[in-house]
Amino acid sequence: MNFSIVLNLLKKEILALSRNKRIIIGLILPVLLLPLLFYGFNQVQDMTARGSEASLSRIHLVGEIPDEVLDALYNDARLEIIEDVENYEKLIQNRELDLVLEYSYSEDIHRFEFKFDSGRSGGRRASERIEGYLLDFKEEEQLKLLTLANEDESLLNPVNLQMKDIAMEEDIMKHSLSNIIPIALTLYALLSVVNFAVELTTAEKELGTLETLFSVPIKKKELIVAKIVACVLFGLVSMIISLLILLAFAPRFIDIEILHFAADPSIAAVLVLTLFPLIVMGAGVSLGVGMFANSYRESGAYITPLIFAFMIPAYIGSTPGLELNAFYAMLPIINSTLLIKSVFVGGLDIYLFAITLVTNTLFSVMSLTFMFKVFGTEKILFGIGKGTSFKLRRKELKRRDFIEVEDVFMSLSIIVILYIYMSTVLTEPMGIVRGTIFMQVFVFALIPIGIIWYLKGSQKKNLGMRMPSALGMLGGVFLWVAAFSLNFIYQILITPFVSQIPTLVELEAQLQILSPLTIFFFIAVTPGICEEILFRGFAFRPIEKNLGPKAAIIITSLMFAVVHLDFVRLFPTFLLGLVFGYVAYKTKSIYPAIVLHILNNAFAAFMPSGMPLTLLNLSIVFIIASIVGYVLLEKKHPLLSKAEDEVE
Repeated sequence: MNFSIVLNLLKKEILALSRNKRIIIGLILPVLLLPLLFYGFNQVQDMTARGSEASLSRIHLVGEIPDEVLDALYNDARLEIIEDVENYEKLIQNRELDLVLEYSYSEDIHRFEFKFDSGRSGGRRASERIEGYLLDFKEEEQLKLLTLANEDESLLNPVNLQMKDIAMEEDIMKHSLSNIIPIALTLYALLSVVNFAVELTTAEKELGTLETLFSVPIKKKELIVAKIVACVLFGLVSMIISLLILLAFAPRFIDIEILHFAADPSIAAVLVLTLFPLIVMGAGVSLGVGMFANSYRESGAYITPLIFAFMIPAYIGSTPGLELNAFYAMLPIINSTLLIKSVFVGGLDIYLFAITLVTNTLFSVMSLTFMFKVFGTEKILFGIGKGTSFKLRRKELKRRDFIEVEDVFMSLSIIVILYIYMSTVLTEPMGIVRGTIFMQVFVFALIPIGIIWYLKGSQKKNLGMRMPSALGMLGGVFLWVAAFSLNFIYQILITPFVSQIPTLVELEAQLQILSPLTIFFFIAVTPGICEEILFRGFAFRPIEKNLGPKAAIIITSLMFAVVHLDFVRLFPTFLLGLVFGYVAYKTKSIYPAIVLHILNNAFAAFMPSGMPLTLLNLSIVFIIASIVGYVLLEKKHPLLSKAEDEVE
């Protein structure tokens, strides 16, 4: 990919969007509408409150109402007593009467009955106004009976229930805002890019400029990257403008001290990390869907269902009383709304934040993959015929050495999400050991192998199934020793800052009843084989072929670290992934990575407790092992080159 071409295309897309009247209106409109919405909402609230208080409740009385109640009702200026009423049920239905109060007295019991339309605010308002007077009358009658019986008032109230709301005004306002702002931010992040995506896809197809772009010597992926970056940039600008207006006008209606959290860098970082994947997700799906339409009119048929698909989970997440947990954190869009809500009320959980971030990032990758697939389909791209097939039927596929990189990213995202979902469902019924082994084998090994088979890729070449040289294997061991030493240095350095350092054996209590052989199989062998099949086999080789070895090493290492869902262990896992990927690249084989992975987990599980692990010793081991491992794996080293030639 030529990044200078991408940059020029990006400038072209930004310039085209900047000159588009619809885009300019879309960016300026929030500047004009948000203040009006704030002012209008505030005025409507005040008018509604004043109107509700000033409005009269028209009521009709039936029966000999006690004098105490009757006097109270006639003295209330908010009540209008209507006399001589016939067929009052019809009057209530015609909204000429709000409520009828019927009274009867028999067997020393006062009976009051309300008749009103609960579907009307006037009926509910009238019942609320009268109810207070009847409760006072009830209390007075009870006291009279107690006095006659020479009993104390406590006879009627053996339980004294008192409720004291200790919530500060700030907390009440935060809870109120948490039901409004999270859904607004979530939906705006998703929907702000829809118009930009339509202009970058449908508009160009309608004007015929898309074909012109493909007539010049540029690659499809360069154009796609430019479009997605332009769409995301404009989405970010739109989001920033709206947030600035929100912060500028909110103090006119809300105490600014309540919004002090907006200036907290950590909270701002959480909001950015939460909303950015949504912008990317919305951009990817919108660009892909926009390509299906050949005109603006047709685009509405495709975009409208997409908007509802975004809105429904966002509204679910805004449900009062719904809180973020491990299950909701794995549901895209819902998790973002609930996460932002938890930020407002000060209940952010870093573990749930990690799951939310990982889940939304993976769905963003899936949306981008969907967009790349659409741009790679000629029938959709140029509106040829009515077909929209991505050639997913196996008989239509041709045999190949490597599967497409888009298939890798889509599959990798689905596999990781599936693993996260299954880990919450299967762990309890199957047990930790059996459940984990089943998920590792099925999700990380069998599914990738099945995908390669279905897409008619070469299992041997996709997975890197070739024997490595002895020197390559030895060099990998030295690099693993260096990484293992650096991870221990990291662990020593962060000890003062965390309460408990996680290790590879987090389930020690559950593993004590197992034999060492079972532990070795569970901790080392299963993940060593299955995870490497997924990351250094299924994902690594196609990415290396299309994007280069550096991208393959970094991307697979990031995914390898992310799937463990542990921020504290993120760096050590990522470092090990880099070593496994580098060794897999240099040896052109998956087997060294499998051996090193098994060795790493086994050593972590059975390492003697009395080893002299100091910063000095570990630093010396790290330096020596790094140099030796790099020299042995250096491509130009004569011994290693000779060994690789012999293997070939």
